[in-house]
Amino acid sequence: MKTYRLFNIISILIFLSFTLLLFFSCNSTEPEIKEKEKSSIEAIDVSCDEIWLKLKVGEIDLPAAGVIRIDGTKEKLFSVTIKDTILYIDSLEVNRYYKFQVILANNGDTLTGNEATVKTLDTTSHNFSYETHEFGDYSSSSLLDVAIIDENNIWAVGEIYMKDSLGNNDPKRYNAVHWDGVKWEAERIYYYGACSAVNYPPLKAILTFSDTNIVVTNGGSIGWYNGKEITLDCGVNLLLTGAVNRIWGTSINDIYIVGDAGNIAHYDGNNWTKIESGTNFHLTDISANINGRVFISGINMQESKGVLLRGNRSEGFAVMVNSGIINQSELFNPKLYGELQTVWVDDNGTVYTGGNILFWNKNNKWDYVKTMPENYIGGNQGASYRGFIYAINGNGSNDYIVAGDRNTLKHFNGKTWTQLGLPYSLTTGIMWWSVEQKGNIAVAVGVKGSKAFIIKLKR
Repeated sequence: MKTYRLFNIISILIFLSFTLLLFFSCNSTEPEIKEKEKSSIEAIDVSCDEIWLKLKVGEIDLPAAGVIRIDGTKEKLFSVTIKDTILYIDSLEVNRYYKFQVILANNGDTLTGNEATVKTLDTTSHNFSYETHEFGDYSSSSLLDVAIIDENNIWAVGEIYMKDSLGNNDPKRYNAVHWDGVKWEAERIYYYGACSAVNYPPLKAILTFSDTNIVVTNGGSIGWYNGKEITLDCGVNLLLTGAVNRIWGTSINDIYIVGDAGNIAHYDGNNWTKIESGTNFHLTDISANINGRVFISGINMQESKGVLLRGNRSEGFAVMVNSGIINQSELFNPKLYGELQTVWVDDNGTVYTGGNILFWNKNNKWDYVKTMPENYIGGNQGASYRGFIYAINGNGSNDYIVAGDRNTLKHFNGKTWTQLGLPYSLTTGIMWWSVEQKGNIAVAVGVKGSKAFIIKLKR
């Protein structure tokens, strides 16, 4: 009996010891410490000598002092007051990899972020060869728009008046010219139909998707052109209260037209739909970014004012910025200076616009394009460097061309600007209305005196 009781006591003691050991073992672990959320940076824009980094601030009290560490050694100081901010680094070398890391500090608390590796862009070549051609024997000829399909297939449209084989004024105008890889040739695109009472009207704008899929306009209606014959589309006529000035689109199922009196219309492959612009300015140019955001420039010449619209067919359009003849204190607060004749969006999503002065909007902030000489209010006295800008187009932020009056044809290679083709001149009769660049081919069209004028550049 005693043996049995002793066995029970020992068993109870062993059980209690094991339970106490388990209890203290489970509760001896230190409380879990949650690691602070780190800051992170990523490159959102890059040029040949500049980089823009987006900083997402981790768990640290703001405002905080910050350091951008470049390649592990060089440091740039800044301060941050909001969770998401843009950091700008300039004076970098061309075509080189850099490593960036952000360190934040506040009251002895330090937060180190990730390391981001970014490469600056290389410059492109200014070395373009060129050839010019002029058309027109009488009256006033002009080319208004150009579209490059490839280096052996280029179209330009406008109005050209030539003599016939007997040397007499030919009453049948030409309204296009075509490059076939060997020569330029004047063309007549027959445009007569239900919404066009003229056989060969002047053509104002052109858009190409392929050699058999071309869109043109006489300013009042749209023509679908296969390179030989045209099919008129009268569906847009009743939607317009002024002439069509430009056509832009991503495919035959996504085409915008813009024109006088604030006209915007969209084609979805079946029907045209009018889109309210909210302005009565003459809309002059159109471009878009890779996210489908469309930008449209417009002018009021009588008052030297401009407007830039932003939107798309589903969201509609609203004013992004207005412009006019303003003083320095109003610049970027919130207006731009002069007219906004043209607009173009580069590969990074930067929006360029201008006429009197060239501006850009980068990361939702307006500024001068500071690389261009004399490009500021009060600069370019007497048009000493360039004339009014009518068009801008290119391959990317380190490879684009601006074109305008007084033979303004300037190429930017990512670091520097140079005049292309014939020399810039205050007294020249050359004016460029449109320019397109595609790879190493660029074409500008306009007038030289009373003749239609075209330049083809090849790099």
